Amino acid sequence: MSTDARHEAEFTAFARARMPALYRAAWLLCGDRHRAEDLVQETLAKVYAHWGPKIANPAAYAQTTLTRTWISQQRRPSTHERPTDELPEHPQGQRDDALRLTLLAALDRLAPKDRAVVVLHHLDDTPIADVARQVGSSPGAVRKRLMRARRVLREELGLPFADFVPERAES
Repeated sequence: MSTDARHEAEFTAFARARMPALYRAAWLLCGDRHRAEDLVQETLAKVYAHWGPKIANPAAYAQTTLTRTWISQQRRPSTHERPTDELPEHPQGQRDDALRLTLLAALDRLAPKDRAVVVLHHLDDTPIADVARQVGSSPGAVRKRLMRARRVLREELGLPFADFVPERAES
C-alpha cells in the first residue's frame, strides 16, 4: 500500500470513528441538524489538511478544531438562515420537544464562547482544562465563563441548570 493510500485509509478510519462524537458536539453547539452536519464536514476537512504524524492526539485536535470553527462562525454575519414559505416537516418520536426547545432557547441567549464552554463541560462531559485548551482560554477564564453562563441560564430557565443536566465534579 502506498503512503498516500495508507494516509487516506487512516484518516477515513479516524473520521468514521469520531464522526458521532463530533456530530453530537456540533449539534449541541449549533442547535440545528443541518448546521451541525456542515460544521462536522468543515472540521474534518481542516483536520484532513493537517493529517499526519504531527497530530499527537487526533481526537482532541478534531474537537478543538470543531469548537474553534463554530466560535469563528458565530463572529460572521448570518448566512445560515433561509426564508421559506413552507414550514419544515415535524420530526416523529417520543422526545420531549418542549424541554429541548427551552434548553436551546436558553443556550441561544449565551455568548458564543459561553455557550461553547457550557456545551463542552456540561453536555459533552469535557474537563475544564480540556475546554480551556479547545476554546483558547485559561482554566480560570473558563470557570468564570461557566459561572456567568450558569447565572444567565438560571435566569432564563427559572431553575438551576443542574436541574436539566446533572452537575459533574469540577476538574
